Amino acid sequence: MQVRPINIIAYLLLLVFAVMPLVLGLGYALLYSFGLAGALQSGFTLSNWQKLFAESEVISSFAYSAALALTSIIISVSMAIFVTVKYPAMFGKGLFNYIIYLPLAFPAMVAAFFFFQFLSKAGILARLFFQLHIISSINQFPDLVNDRWGIAIIVTQVFLSCPFFILLLGNLYVTERVTDYILLSESLGATHKQSVQKIAIPMLLHKCFPTMILYFIFMFGAYEVPVLLGRSNPEMVSVLAVRKLQRFNLLDIPQGYAIAILYTLVVFVLIVFMLKKKSLVHHV
Repeated sequence: MQVRPINIIAYLLLLVFAVMPLVLGLGYALLYSFGLAGALQSGFTLSNWQKLFAESEVISSFAYSAALALTSIIISVSMAIFVTVKYPAMFGKGLFNYIIYLPLAFPAMVAAFFFFQFLSKAGILARLFFQLHIISSINQFPDLVNDRWGIAIIVTQVFLSCPFFILLLGNLYVTERVTDYILLSESLGATHKQSVQKIAIPMLLHKCFPTMILYFIFMFGAYEVPVLLGRSNPEMVSVLAVRKLQRFNLLDIPQGYAIAILYTLVVFVLIVFMLKKKSLVHHV
């Protein structure tokens, strides 16, 4: 098979502008974390990594980020599956087909700022509750922003991701001919509920699983939403890494790079898992 010059140029451009900056950046971060580069260069040392794991904030940050990302994905996909299976006729026509695109036009920072104004103690929802006499004081409104459970973060991420999954699953519902399988199952004696639970939902989840992994990675490393709506302890991974990198204490900078390396390893493992999953599906 002959490789055309245009393909060689495309591969070179990909290597120069995409692969090399990533590799060089990770290499510099790795060297910095081991004391082999940067302002604190003093020879190979594991002290930065030892300090990182000696503190509980890194482990709690990774666990907190994973929990919020997983919760957001589960809620978004569950809502998307409900809409797709319950109202399949809504796709492709009508006002819903246009409204569903609106959240996708919101930048993450704009959405975070909107929900900060909507869910905070002095926000729109608290004032509405006060006007309806549900609460007698603004201070009685629960902490939904900068709270330990990350409620505002989850709500914002669901707002941004749920429309995407609705569009994705709605398209899969049509292209995979899920309706035909449901009708076939019902013709063989299954109820509509059984057909949906045993056929439609597993098919949709199976097809969108790689996308769910990619979206989990995106939410796991999100910065704009948690930096505005999250709390200082625990912090999500990206916020913790940036805080350490931007501190005036130079001793924290290698730890920030080490956190970035750990995050990259987690992403790499998830991508490998996703690719193996897709490979197994193709073989089957």
